[in-house]
Amino acid sequence: MRKVLLRSEKETWMGQATINRNKIMNRNFKMNRSLIVFAVAGLAVAQMSSCVSEGNDTGIEYAPNMYVSEAYEAYTQTEDMKYNPNGMTMREPVEGTIARGQLDYAAYEEGYEASAAWTNPYPATEASLADAEVLYLRYCSHCHGKSGKNDGNVVKNSEYPPPPWPNYQADYIQQLPIGKVFHTISFGKGLMGSHASVLTPKQRWEVANYVKYLSNPELVNIVEEAAEDEVDVMESMTETAADTAAEAAPDMESHTEEGNH
Repeated sequence: MRKVLLRSEKETWMGQATINRNKIMNRNFKMNRSLIVFAVAGLAVAQMSSCVSEGNDTGIEYAPNMYVSEAYEAYTQTEDMKYNPNGMTMREPVEGTIARGQLDYAAYEEGYEASAAWTNPYPATEASLADAEVLYLRYCSHCHGKSGKNDGNVVKNSEYPPPPWPNYQADYIQQLPIGKVFHTISFGKGLMGSHASVLTPKQRWEVANYVKYLSNPELVNIVEEAAEDEVDVMESMTETAADTAAEAAPDMESHTEEGNH
């Protein structure tokens, strides 16, 4: 009888243990399932947020080389550039072509004496002289001084000598053709370098007007409006550039035929 009771108690205990174990397993399964759900949701949120750029954060980029190309220093040479002449990092423009937005640059060529015949296509106005004053103070005053006295900081505080003429008010500058003033600004002269990289042709003409104005205000004829004149200037520049491109066209065709052969 005692053995039967013990056996019955053992079976009852084992049954209860099985029930408890099943409860624990079910509880753990529910917890694991909840963790999996939270993990998947968190991963989805992370993926969605990483695809959005905000402020200075570009997010995660797949294959970043497709977005950010390898940069090279301009005007340098490297062995990696096997397809460009002399390993140049920048290719030269095709002969006879003009870059977009650079049409007015094609109207002038280097030739100091020939530039004496050039006339300023942009009449001086109060507004243009004001703009030219800002450009002059920014790019010219450090050598020539604020009023053209050749007393800028570069001349006063360095070993660079002043120009051979005393100031803008000298007869040399007053009698100098404005075309030569424009040429000097564009291509440089003596110790003065070219300013073509920082001033457009129009700005150079306006600065030339301002130089003449500093030399002698009576030498500058200030007009009210110059809009129509500017339109005529662009038309003439377009014709000049078109003629230049047309002259270069036969050479380009011959180069193309040679390349095909």
